[in-house]
Amino acid sequence: MTLNIKGIRTMTLKNKILVAVDASDRCMETIKHITQRDPFQKKHLVLYHVFIALPDFYWDIEMEAEKQGAVAYARDWEAAQKNKIKQFMEKAQQMLMDAGFPKELVTIKIKQSDKGIAGDIVEEAKDGYLAVIISRSGEGELPEPFLGSNASKVIHKLHFVPVFIAGKKLSGKNILVALDRSGGAMRAVDFVGELMGGYDFKVTLLHVIRNGEHIKSVPSHKPLPDEEVKTEEQKMQAVFDEAKRRLIDYGFKSDHVTSKIVSGALTPPRAIVQEAEEGGYSPIVIGRRGLSKFQELFIGSVSNQVIQLGIEQAVWVVT
Repeated sequence: MTLNIKGIRTMTLKNKILVAVDASDRCMETIKHITQRDPFQKKHLVLYHVFIALPDFYWDIEMEAEKQGAVAYARDWEAAQKNKIKQFMEKAQQMLMDAGFPKELVTIKIKQSDKGIAGDIVEEAKDGYLAVIISRSGEGELPEPFLGSNASKVIHKLHFVPVFIAGKKLSGKNILVALDRSGGAMRAVDFVGELMGGYDFKVTLLHVIRNGEHIKSVPSHKPLPDEEVKTEEQKMQAVFDEAKRRLIDYGFKSDHVTSKIVSGALTPPRAIVQEAEEGGYSPIVIGRRGLSKFQELFIGSVSNQVIQLGIEQAVWVVT
């Protein structure tokens, strides 16, 4: 991070966004989501597909007369798959250009897999990307509410870069940022500020106090005493104030940044998703890491559950 002329800590965001796609309808919906995000038009989008070719040993049987028909069928299938993804990529690129994205900032990249789909996406993400956008599921993957297996692997392994998981509904102008008192949460604020500031978006900063949550003891399901709820609310007010100050410095209007505390929730993830559904928020933005090893485990659990539960909304997990 660096300091700008206003003294705010900026993240100096990178310019490239990796968009991992296959040729599924769900991925085409993801492209539509991207066209609705004006801030993305200033970024270099890389439409990235990992192609799984038939293994080399399969072609070794081509010389066997009785198997030549099967080999010919396999060659035709592979050629058809390559053509399908090529057409998808060209259509996606044209959609983005029609929405105002400069052609020189929309790149198509198709790679034959050598580490598996998830492994190749993670490896590509190491090449200086701002974020990785993935769909919840594509052809042949698990039905909702589960993520496809490749998507789950990608999210788990991309601990070094923010991950955007597209939802079912197109994103609007309302952003929900889930906050606690961890450094990871404030990094999420900075990320939203630098990427989305100045585009007339509205942000609600949300903190969830779990039923039975106690800062100095193991959580239980007993109601939290009123005085402890009040103490937690007072501590969070300073966090809200700092987050709002940063967002305003990034270009958000003062009256477009609000805060809310939900107390008595059985589980924070469900409370976060419920707030997003009722308030029409998308994306939900959440930090991946907390302050301590225990908190990192807890925060990671929260972000994973928000991803699983929030199938209607886009979810951004910020490192």
